[in-house]
Amino acid sequence: MQNLTLNDRVDAYNETFPSFPKLFVSNGWIVGTWLIGNYYRNRNEYYGCYPHSYLKRIKSMFPDCKKILHVFSGSVKQEDTFDINPKYKPTYIGDAHILSTIVKKKYELILADPPYSNEDADHYGTPMINRNVVVKECSKILEKGGSLVWLDQVFPMYLRKDLHLVGVIGLIRSTNHRVRTVFIFRKEN
Repeated sequence: MQNLTLNDRVDAYNETFPSFPKLFVSNGWIVGTWLIGNYYRNRNEYYGCYPHSYLKRIKSMFPDCKKILHVFSGSVKQEDTFDINPKYKPTYIGDAHILSTIVKKKYELILADPPYSNEDADHYGTPMINRNVVVKECSKILEKGGSLVWLDQVFPMYLRKDLHLVGVIGLIRSTNHRVRTVFIFRKEN
């Protein structure tokens, strides 16, 4: 895995999306806001799928990462996937609270988009997660220097001995949708 700096990651994003508002590195953090257009309907029939262009934006920031895992993957068909629902045929099936006991390899990049509320969890037919536990489980399967990108409405608790927060990007999908935040963590040890 290459060790791109935060500035390299921001430059890669800004070059890929030159007509969008820029991301910046400020005081050692990636910061910015993504307004992802007026897409009122998901292009995918899966409730809760990633917002339009989200994966393209994230992946533009991590061009060096080849070992990628999507946690709470739902219908995602890219890279390795982890979900509790076997219906979507994920690479790994299981409860994210015990992720590291199921997934035995290390990843350079983990993308997580958990249920945001009990209502969402009920819609998926899954229990609501304990964010603290799942973030810690993700850190266990990250390579040193790897990144966890957590999309949520809640800032998850994490242990600084495991992860360092290196980015916060506001994500506005369109009018009448929930505002979310992209939290970017890096594993240093």
